[in-house]
Parts: sequence; C-alpha cells; structure tokens
Amino acid sequence: MATLKDNFLRAIFLNVSDIWWFYCTYDWRNKLDYTRFEKARIIGARALQISMGAPPTLTKIPKDVIDPVEISMLEFEEDAIPITVKRDQ
Repeated sequence: MATLKDNFLRAIFLNVSDIWWFYCTYDWRNKLDYTRFEKARIIGARALQISMGAPPTLTKIPKDVIDPVEISMLEFEEDAIPITVKRDQ
C-alpha cells in the first residue's frame, strides 16, 4: 500500500516530467518576438508598399499621420502587417 509520502513524491515527479516534456516540445521562438533587424525589415518593406499605393490594413489611422513609415509602425504595433518571417530551424 502506497503511503501518503509516496503518493506526494509521485505527484511531484509526474509534474516535473510534465514540465520537462513541455520544455522539450514547446517552440520557444514565438512568432511575435522579432529581432531588431527583422522588425526594421518588416516595417521598411511595408512602408515601401504603402508608399507605392497599397492600402493600409488599419481602419483607424489618425488624420495627422501621413508618413508611410509611421503608418507601418502603427500596423506593426497592432500586429496587422501581412508580412511574416521564415526562420530556419
């Protein structure tokens, strides 16, 4: 018969193994965590698209904002830029 201490130790080891499994299988590189170089490239590419006539993806842009870089920075902050980064594993 298992004692209370044994059940407690099994529960602890079960939780530790679950945490280890999660740690090993979780993709730690979140898609929203861009490096400063990726962020600059995304904002610059989107600003070029906007300056060439592409419609902004945000519905509410302040009327005083007319610079494509500022518009693309607003889109980046709202996660509304239709550009992704593909990284090698």
